[in-house]
Amino acid sequence: MKLLIFVRKGCCICENLKENLVNIDISSIIKNLKLEEIDIDRFDLYQERFKKYDYLVPVLALKYENSYEIIELPRVSPRLKKIQLKNWLKKNIDNVLQR
Repeated sequence: MKLLIFVRKGCCICENLKENLVNIDISSIIKNLKLEEIDIDRFDLYQERFKKYDYLVPVLALKYENSYEIIELPRVSPRLKKIQLKNWLKKNIDNVLQR
């Protein structure tokens, strides 16, 4: 499973969240969970697909390895650090997996 983070280059909130995610062990939440960054402004991505994130970045979402479905997580507070962020992720990922 992948934890996607939709970002925009130059967005300080995006950079802060990305740095906080790198500093926690996300694979302890779900085995083999991997972080993948998606820059919504990249020219080689299908722009229409990510236009809805234009004013919402950073956005966190889950994606199963063999699926095209992207499951968005609720908005995360940029103030969450380490254990708070890890607990928030665990709670919201568990909610998605229980559906």
